[in-house]
Amino acid sequence: MPREIIFGGEENPTYIVDWDWEEAFSKFGFEDGDGWNGTDIVAAFIEEQGYETECDTWGCHNYMIWDIKRSGASIIPDGVKAGYTHPRLWIPKTLQEKLDEEFEVGKMLPAKTLKHAALRLSMKQKW
Repeated sequence: MPREIIFGGEENPTYIVDWDWEEAFSKFGFEDGDGWNGTDIVAAFIEEQGYETECDTWGCHNYMIWDIKRSGASIIPDGVKAGYTHPRLWIPKTLQEKLDEEFEVGKMLPAKTLKHAALRLSMKQKW
């Protein structure tokens, strides 16, 4: 699980979140939507790999990735149930390997990752 330091610094309290990139695809990920959420960090990384992502909430549950597209077409095979089917069963192996490398267990993500994800989210909001 990568570790994200929030509000960290020598004089500030530090909050460390342990999480897996797979949570961004789960209806019950990130403490069923009640905890810190890294979906936009995962979505931004996937988009950097040349894909498009569609993220949204599931009622009172997790804000998650609903679809991944390549050249405008969904890469999700028929029969995959968004929010329930584990992403390792359908995400292309090459993309899984990149996600595993970027979000490896124990890796501390830089603060710029949070800022990038926050900017991405603010640009996509449908208020």
